[in-house]
Formats: sequence, C-alpha cells, structure tokens
Amino acid sequence: MTLSTAVDTIPRLGRAMVEIPSRPTRIIQFGEGNFLRGFVDWSVQKLNERTDFNGGVAVVQPRPGGHVADLEAQDRLYTVQIQGLEDSHPVCEREVITAINSTVDPYTDWEGFLGLAEIPEAAVIVSNTTEAGIAINPADTAATRTPLGFPAKLTRLLEHRRATGLPGFIVIACELIDDNGRALHDAVLECARIFGLDPGFIDWVEAENTFCSSLVDRIVPGFPRDDAERIWDELGYRDEQLVCAEPFMLWVIKGPERLAEILPFAQAGLDVVLAEDLAPYHDRKVFLLNGPHTTMSSLARNAGFGTVGQVMDDDALLGFIRDEMRREIFPVLDLPAEDLERFAGQVEERFANPFVHHELDAIAFNAVSKFTARLLPILTAHTAAGHPLPKRIVAALAGLIWTYSGTAPAAPVDSDETISRFAGVMEVGGLARVLADIRLWGEDLSALPGLVDAVAADLEALRNRGVMNLIADISTEGR
Repeated sequence: MTLSTAVDTIPRLGRAMVEIPSRPTRIIQFGEGNFLRGFVDWSVQKLNERTDFNGGVAVVQPRPGGHVADLEAQDRLYTVQIQGLEDSHPVCEREVITAINSTVDPYTDWEGFLGLAEIPEAAVIVSNTTEAGIAINPADTAATRTPLGFPAKLTRLLEHRRATGLPGFIVIACELIDDNGRALHDAVLECARIFGLDPGFIDWVEAENTFCSSLVDRIVPGFPRDDAERIWDELGYRDEQLVCAEPFMLWVIKGPERLAEILPFAQAGLDVVLAEDLAPYHDRKVFLLNGPHTTMSSLARNAGFGTVGQVMDDDALLGFIRDEMRREIFPVLDLPAEDLERFAGQVEERFANPFVHHELDAIAFNAVSKFTARLLPILTAHTAAGHPLPKRIVAALAGLIWTYSGTAPAAPVDSDETISRFAGVMEVGGLARVLADIRLWGEDLSALPGLVDAVAADLEALRNRGVMNLIADISTEGR
C-alpha cells in the first residue's frame, strides 16, 4: 500500500498499544479474510466482553499466499469499524479486536497446524473458505504431506485429534453453499476413504464430532481503501487490517442445544439463532433481502438510478419495494409475522446505509439466474395457491425482459449465450417463446395463468411511459 508521508509517521497497531488478555484457545478457524474477522472474531470479542466465555481463536490460513503474516505483523490485532444505521440513526463504532490468539500457515508449519488438535480447550471449528472451499482437491492423496484442499486438511486435523484421545469438535461451516455442514461432513469422509484411513476413524468422526450447517448474514465491505488515511489519523495508529462492517448481523446455526452453553451468544445479546431448520431463515434472506435487490436492478436501473441507496431515497420506489415485501413476499414465507416485519425493517435500514454504496449494475450481473432464485419462487407460490399474480414481481420480470431485449435504457450484464435467448422477444410471439424457455427459467412460465398477458402489458407500459409511471400505476391500484 502506498502511504502519504504524513501517514507513514503514524505508528502501526501492535501489542505496545493494547493490552492483550491471555485466554485459552477454544475455537479453531479456517480462514483469515475480512468476513470472518468482521463477523466471527468480532462475535468472539463480544462473548469475552459480555460473558464468562474467556476464549480465543486460532486462525488457520486455508490456502497458499494468504494473509496470516499480515495479521502477525500487527500482533494479531485489528480494528473493526461498525458503520451504518440503527433505529434510523447513523452509528460509527470502532474497536480493537483481541480475540485471535495465534495464527498458523500449514504450508510452512504443518506440525504447528496439527498441534492445534492437541489443545484440550479447543471444542469448536469454524470455517469460511469461500463457496469453492468445500471441494476435494485431486492433488490431495494419502502421500500428500500438506494437503491443498480444506476438507483434506480438516481430515488430517481430526485424525490427529483422535490420536490424542481428546473429544471431537463441533464444526460450524459458514461457506455460502446449501447445507454447508453436510457438504463438509461428506467431503471429510471421502478424504478418509482416499487416504485409506481405518474404519474406526470414520466411526469416531460420526460419534464424536458434530457438523453444523449455518447461514451467515452481514455486509462486510472490508478494508476502507479510499478512507483509510483519514480513519488512521482519527485512530492515532495505522491499521492495515482494518475491517468495516454494517451493524446488522445474523448467524443461524443448525446445531445441538449444548452449543448454546459452549458459545453463549444469547447471553452476549448477539443475533445468533440455534434452529432445527435453516430453510425458513434462508428463504427470508433470499426473498426479502435479495429479492427486492433484483427488483431494483430490473426497474430502477432503467429509470436512471445507480445505487440501492438512491432507490431508498426515492419515495415512490421506496413505497414500491416496501409493498413488494409485505404484500407479495410475506404471505408465502413460513415465519411469524412479527419476525418478518422486524427483518423487513432491518433490511430497509441496510438498504439505506449511507456508508455502503451498492451498485445496481453489480446486482444486475446474471440477473436471470438471480430472478429464478429470488423472485420466481414467490410468483409460482402465488399462482399455485390460486392467488392473483403478484404485480410488483411481474413488473420486475417485465423490466428484466425489457433489459435483455436490448431496447431498454440499461444494458444486460450476462453471458452472450443467455442474452441471445432473448432475441426477438419484442416481436409477435416472441414474449411467449421466451417465457416458455426452460433453459432460462427452469420451467415453462408461459403456462402460468395470465402471465404472458400481464408481462406484455407491463412491457408496453415500460416502453411507452417509463418505469416510474408503471410503478405509480401499480402503487395506486393498492394491491
């Protein structure tokens, strides 16, 4: 990083500035990136501040060329800046995180990595190795000393744990894939087979270890590159591992009841939920947070809006999005109404966060696949129940098709193959053909009663009168 002369004189954060408590390592964490440091390690900090947890984290670098050396250069200290809206009021809180006890680079210190299994207080393993992390690397064999893949490393760590005679772990996967805990469990067993480990190891994994799927939700923009020097000046020290995050956080874990005693998040006042089923929380996030994002990218982009924040500053669009959530999405979600209302209010605050500039162009990337995941299930749920078509979601679909037709103000951001499937959509019969394209939508949307005509009417309104007039018409109809 290039520093100005003035900033270069600011001392770097280190143990000389902060008292670092001595705590036993209770958590082994695979991953050292911004998200884990602004979410999991921040949460551990709160456990230490607010409860008798008294534990630290050992961070494992999950791939070559990682950043644990950068953390060590600051004595494993870094600042988290929580910035956003709470109860409609701007907040900006900064805190030095002292939760990381140690770091290990297994590529340079394999024995040190295996030594983590010998820590008797370590009871929990947390991972976030990206969506591609829970995959078996074909280069990892029984002869590999330092495996490249995360599942193989974890398998070797568990093998060493078993040899110590200590109890197994609760393993919490945070990777952004469905049923991440189950996927990691299965990958470990497959690695055990590849490595030729004895059946007793597999029995021990199944009996002594618990693999938990989890859902994580917090926007963590990471290092504030454009604002770092100003923040350092205000802090009085240079922190090259500084992490920015929004106030909102949610961690839903499908785990055993004893986890609440091991990690007393509720006692710390953190929004961490132990649930038997992640699906309602997954649906709530995908449909109530990601769904309106997709609506914004389909419609607001074509009205000249550039960011989510700009949409939230416009009364007409804000009302439209609020109605979409409450009138069209709420009715098909299997959660108490008060939970949905609370979450929707939090979503609105997150959308309006003046410190996060979420570009609609970025949301528009691969918009077709996003629509099928985020809004199409809501539309089909309404039709399956015999309800009228959800007008705002239909309008979002029309806006998407208009964009992909190449005749709208905004351009599609997708593969050439996907865009080409919309060729001729504005010609006679073209719309029905596109809606019937199973390769686009995963099903024949032209078979949904009234949808072709409804989308056609919205397309005509968009082309002739523009986005804001269509939104006004739908909002005036009040349903």
